[in-house]
Amino acid sequence: MKFEMLQEALPTWALREVTLRVAQPAEIVAACAALDREHYLGAAKAQNRELVQLAVRGDQVVAVLVWTRAARKLAGREAWVGWDPRTRTRRLPLVVQNNRFLVLSAVRQTNLASRILGLAVAALPADWERQTGTRPLLAETFVDPERYAGTCYKAAGWIEAGATAGFGRQGDDYYVAHGQPKRLWLRPLEPEARARLREPLAPIAGEKARAFGQLPVPAKTAAGLAAALREVADPRRANGRQFPLHALLASAVLALASGARTVSDLFRFVQELTPAQRRSLGFRSAPDNAWRVPPPGEGCWRKVLKLVPPAELTRAIVAWQLAQTSLPPLLAIDGKTLHHGLATLVTLCDAQTGEPLVQVAKCGQGHEKTLAHELVDALPRGQLDGAVVGGDALYADTALVRQLVQEQGAITLVQLKDNQLNAAARAEKLLAQQAPFFSPPHSNPATAGSTSATSAPSR
Repeated sequence: MKFEMLQEALPTWALREVTLRVAQPAEIVAACAALDREHYLGAAKAQNRELVQLAVRGDQVVAVLVWTRAARKLAGREAWVGWDPRTRTRRLPLVVQNNRFLVLSAVRQTNLASRILGLAVAALPADWERQTGTRPLLAETFVDPERYAGTCYKAAGWIEAGATAGFGRQGDDYYVAHGQPKRLWLRPLEPEARARLREPLAPIAGEKARAFGQLPVPAKTAAGLAAALREVADPRRANGRQFPLHALLASAVLALASGARTVSDLFRFVQELTPAQRRSLGFRSAPDNAWRVPPPGEGCWRKVLKLVPPAELTRAIVAWQLAQTSLPPLLAIDGKTLHHGLATLVTLCDAQTGEPLVQVAKCGQGHEKTLAHELVDALPRGQLDGAVVGGDALYADTALVRQLVQEQGAITLVQLKDNQLNAAARAEKLLAQQAPFFSPPHSNPATAGSTSATSAPSR
């Protein structure tokens, strides 16, 4: 759909003709260009615009709104909701931030901004859920008091919740002081939003429950995982190994399986296990009390996870995964890019059911072929002996096929496309030198009408 901006002022009676919709991917560039021209902050970075809404009159754009993840900590918001740090961490994904709002200068008039904000807030829960899978309960935004009074937010039902401390986001978890405090405004997205955000334990509809306080697998299986992870080399100095590496890694895997999303979640997952459960994962008892098994602190998690070699960890986890199940005879390798390039995931799955069997991942996009090599390299040698492994044209790679066939004993089927000129030409040449896959029998009048065999296609 073409991004066409309205170039004239709206008459008062036309306010009711303004509607709201989500911007299409092809419109994002034009929307960002409009923000760069007219918004004092310019366009938001790609990682800070999970959702872009457009206010339109007919086919012409009147305003642009950009929504992103909530700020990690805001004293005014926490006081208004009634959050303690632990509950805030669990409920923060249910808050979204309006980080850009631009009404095009050519069309500005009284009541237009508050009308658009009302439409945006009404559509926001469903739009955000379609985009991210989570239905939000609260919206937040900031207003620079040196430029604006926030009148349109007040008119649209937003609540002023004090001033910020004057920090700005520089990365996913990194904030720096800019010395320009803003006014914080909040907008509940449903009547009981405040009470539901304060509830620390009960899962919200659409939110995966986190089974903290218990293991997601039987204790014997968890102990087996910890034992398998002993194969990962410990990169820490000898005097920095208070908590065994295999216990930390096994806990991290199980915490992720229980719905943990942050380092703080990993800390809480282990903290809420019983001493016996922590001991089964490999954590040691306190020197002065055999019944006490202390968990690692949050700082320990942050240090250790940065040091662990990913390839060794992948190899150990894959070996343990395979020990829990037998591989089916028909397999497929498939890659996906998650959430606008956040990460790349490559999966070895059951080709008949689609069930994932082994997965590897890497931050960013464009890593599918590299991850496919890492996945196959992580498999115990001969693990795929006799299995048929398929993949799309991306995996028509000599080195990968050699890994599958010569090192793992698999029968490999890959696709070729017309734009893979050299590989396609070579395949055509090889196929022309031998009989088709399904050769018809020799011509025989007695059987000529009874055969159903056909020649295989050239590709």
